[in-house]
Amino acid sequence: MGRIAHMSEKYKFPDRFTSGQFVKYINRDEIKGLIGSLGHTISQKYANQELVIVGILKGSLIFMADLIREIKNVKLYVDFVKVEAIGRDKESNGTISLSSDIKTNIHDKNVLIVEEIIDTGRALEFVHNRLKSSKPRSIEIITLFDKPYKRAVPIKAELIGKKIDDQFIIGYGLDLENYGRNFEDVYFLKYPN
Repeated sequence: MGRIAHMSEKYKFPDRFTSGQFVKYINRDEIKGLIGSLGHTISQKYANQELVIVGILKGSLIFMADLIREIKNVKLYVDFVKVEAIGRDKESNGTISLSSDIKTNIHDKNVLIVEEIIDTGRALEFVHNRLKSSKPRSIEIITLFDKPYKRAVPIKAELIGKKIDDQFIIGYGLDLENYGRNFEDVYFLKYPN
């Protein structure tokens, strides 16, 4: 009984939405396959080298945790940045600011920026430029999901798990009002409120 109640709580959406508004889009097995493939590619590319993996919080946390478990024969350093859009509203995207910077010295090191999804790319471009100013040996971007049609700035990932349609998705680290990050599958919002 307790486990059934726990499972129904896990998939409870915010009060102003109904569960019928969310449709399963990508299941956990497909996600696992995408991450395994990306991890294999990174393992080959950086075999017997050092690599600093920088996750963009909060959304990349789950993807990054699963990804680093798939990387073999690479000496990994893990760090995080957190960015915020200040003054964002319906008319403006606001100003991007760094609320938490990395602690790792990345000068002359290989760097891989981990993002769970790229849409406008504004925050990612900000992070990329910030890290590039530290003069790493190489700097690349990996994303689990890419929405190239939403791009507002000219930035792209070298490694992409899956290109997706222009839909609002939650689950597997992606949230809606802080709901859904813990979902193992990814859902899209069928129609907004």
